[in-house]
Amino acid sequence: MFAVFAMVVALLAGPPLGANAGHDRSGSERTYRAQRTVDTIVIDGKADEKTWQRANRDDRFSERQPNVGDTPPVRTVLRVAYDDSNLYFFIDCMAPPGDITARTLRRDNGGIFQDDTAILKIDAGHNHRDAFALGINPEGAQIDALGANDGQQFVIEWDGVWYAEAGRNEHGWTAEFRVPFAILGIKSSEAPTLGINITRDHPSRNATYDWALIVPPRSPMAASQFGDLVGIDKIQAQRAIEYTPYGLLRSNLRRSFTVDPRRRPNVAAGGDIRVQVGASSYVEGSLLTDFAQVEADQVQVARDRFPLFFPERRAFFVNGLDVFQFGRDREAQLFFSRRVGLVDGQSIPVLGGAKVYGRAGRVQYGVLQVQTLGTPNDPPRAIAATQPENITVGRIKVQATDALTVGAMLLGRHRLSTDHEDDASAGLDARVVALDGKLQYYGFIAGSLAQDPAVAPSFDPEMPSVLGPGTPESTALGASAYSFLQYRGLYVRPDLLWLWSDRRFASRLGFYRRPGSSRQEVGVALVPRPRVLGLREIAFGPRYSVEFDPGYSQRLGQSGGGNLDITWNNGSQISYDARHFIDNVSSPFELYRHTVQAQRYSGFTQAVRIQSPQRRAVGGNVRYEFVELFGGRAHQPSANVTARLGKHFAFGGGYTHLVGHLASTDQRFNFGFANANVDLAFTRNLALDNLGRLDLPPGNERVGLQSRVRWRFIPGSDLFVVYRADFPLADALPGEPPREPFHEFTIKATYYLRTFVNR
Repeated sequence: MFAVFAMVVALLAGPPLGANAGHDRSGSERTYRAQRTVDTIVIDGKADEKTWQRANRDDRFSERQPNVGDTPPVRTVLRVAYDDSNLYFFIDCMAPPGDITARTLRRDNGGIFQDDTAILKIDAGHNHRDAFALGINPEGAQIDALGANDGQQFVIEWDGVWYAEAGRNEHGWTAEFRVPFAILGIKSSEAPTLGINITRDHPSRNATYDWALIVPPRSPMAASQFGDLVGIDKIQAQRAIEYTPYGLLRSNLRRSFTVDPRRRPNVAAGGDIRVQVGASSYVEGSLLTDFAQVEADQVQVARDRFPLFFPERRAFFVNGLDVFQFGRDREAQLFFSRRVGLVDGQSIPVLGGAKVYGRAGRVQYGVLQVQTLGTPNDPPRAIAATQPENITVGRIKVQATDALTVGAMLLGRHRLSTDHEDDASAGLDARVVALDGKLQYYGFIAGSLAQDPAVAPSFDPEMPSVLGPGTPESTALGASAYSFLQYRGLYVRPDLLWLWSDRRFASRLGFYRRPGSSRQEVGVALVPRPRVLGLREIAFGPRYSVEFDPGYSQRLGQSGGGNLDITWNNGSQISYDARHFIDNVSSPFELYRHTVQAQRYSGFTQAVRIQSPQRRAVGGNVRYEFVELFGGRAHQPSANVTARLGKHFAFGGGYTHLVGHLASTDQRFNFGFANANVDLAFTRNLALDNLGRLDLPPGNERVGLQSRVRWRFIPGSDLFVVYRADFPLADALPGEPPREPFHEFTIKATYYLRTFVNR
């Protein structure tokens, strides 16, 4: 089936692009030879050193959007140099007078991607899979991220220590970078070939230019599309030892005081350490890990009986995340790091953690060990009772060929204070990236072991009767498998998916949206790119999905329909989606304080979305969805807006309303939820961000706020002042504990120390 599918999609792929429209790894890729420095380079956004005068100038940039493969109307020039410890990049971004947009000053803000931006991308291991991204805008605001699995996973929470400055002149603006070899894991005396790419965003045209063209729909971080950086030789790179201690003061505005690490202490200290032990290998440790400065999750509301997904934001778990990824993101992940140190969205204290991760040749590996502390039940401090846990994760990936990567994962959890309550999972996976990154396959097989302790019968203290019969201890062994094949062509994009798990499969350290089922899905998108009426592309096509029980004896549901997306060169978009579905509910469940009965439901959903032009000072979108929901009907309008009114102020907000009824007209619901943020950037390294949340589903009405000041006083070192609050808007339901407002102030300081050890 694999070979037939590849042949069919190749025939359907449409005419090839022109000579400037991309490259294929057989020999026409971009190559740049770096210049060794002849003097000291000062990072100031100016090319006044002799090194830059001698370095090769390369202006071979192509347009990715709006017109794939065209020659950009403005010139971009790349220069690269190196010394014993660092890589240097200088990028001239030429532009007509007045054609420079920079509305972002705050570091690590996604608004940078809406500005004029120069983004440096480095595949340090030259494995055509994983890369670092380092970006800067004309105001000098910086952002960094990790891209894994050929850009399929994008981790903006990663935070590296590197240096860059921007400058302006009569020809446009410039960006100058210094990237230590230490954060890239480059060996001494090597002659490494690195994968690199340079991307320039040009918002006045809603355009993007690449040095090595990344052809849509491949990810902007698709390392398989990068060019090569050569000429680095006889360097004396050093191994880095990085230590970041922290201290914090915390108050919940109550008279109680504690230094007990199990109870969100009022005074605490700890730290993280990372040691480079090999070329691309690291040992990282954390003691009394604290995540007080991490941004809060946005409000989501379920519209069915399956769990919601919230992304990882904690730095200790983000580092090396590309190694530990296993499975289909947001749907079938064998390991999901948010299961560690979080219970129902509330933090539980982490005594410490350690991990080893890195790369040796074609082998990537990682081992993670975390010990959490048990907590008492303490509602005023927003703490729920938990048991201490020890979690171990091991991962290995081997790039067997340029196209094939195989791997394995093993993980387990042990609760220290209870017997017969251990969990474990293991799996094997494989990934194929072929046809210059257009054809991609990923699959895995996995198993799980889940133990549940015995539950004693419960008795009525006043009468000799049994209230609950109790259950004996049990052990369950389960299995799961997944296969996904897609062709990411410019004009045709078909895909096939199969996801299966038996009823006993329980990956309790992972994320499975619907275990105990088998889903098959097929779809295709046809993408003509007519150059009329300002259009960039039109995408449309059918999609069909059907779910069965694991034994294929009962159909659990199915869905069939299609979508139409029209995108203009300025980023405006209109989308329409329609489908018919069947959902067989096997067990009753509660939704919006109403009971959904177990039976067969069917109906239609339709949704339309309108997006305003992108990269403007003010933009947004509106969406309306109609759905026949469990025998009833629901209407869900929503709107989002973003305003960046100058480089010091930004606002974003969205509101969604859900109104309708379930099977009976007595089962009515009418509520909304909202997320909003207000950011003030005083300088590049001093900012105030505020996140507000309004959550109004019946039975859980509340409003939340996180207000945070972040001052990066030296590279890698920060002072945070954080205020968090949560206010219930309704009384607790009968049988629930009382709802109390929660306030917390935290002052946290981190100090980054780094030393280098000669190899």
